[in-house]
Amino acid sequence: MFARPARVRLGVCLVLTASLVACAPTDPEIVAIEYLRATREAKSDAAVGYLDLDEIVDRVETEVVLVNTDGDPRQFLRDSVRSMIWGLFQETPREDLAYDARPADINGDRATVRVTMVDAEGREQERTIHLRNTDDGWRVSGRSLDDLISYVITRLEERF
Repeated sequence: MFARPARVRLGVCLVLTASLVACAPTDPEIVAIEYLRATREAKSDAAVGYLDLDEIVDRVETEVVLVNTDGDPRQFLRDSVRSMIWGLFQETPREDLAYDARPADINGDRATVRVTMVDAEGREQERTIHLRNTDDGWRVSGRSLDDLISYVITRLEERF
């Protein structure tokens, strides 16, 4: 009599475990959705964590030369980039959206994910998120960073 509920619970646990493995947080589709959700909900720590900071720093270094920094200039630039982008995400208006992603188009260590966002009135907006598979998993990179990099370069030029 008690064996049946135990089997049902075991079955439910196995299904939940399989679904968690199938949609690991490192899948490019999940990263793309979670990144957009974090930016729209002003969760700066999470949003910055999904960015390929190494690529941002590399691209900013080609445009801006920092002088008279104490210590490691690359680390200073990385910390500055992180701080500026973190603040930018805090200023982003919060939106309650529903998200859906098409399967990623994966090419080696690069992926492109098309994400559809739907607001409370049913208006849809589609964004294409470019990602790179790093040692830390999939990170937002490539053309998806262009606006952030322009923002950082402008801010650095204003400050220094």
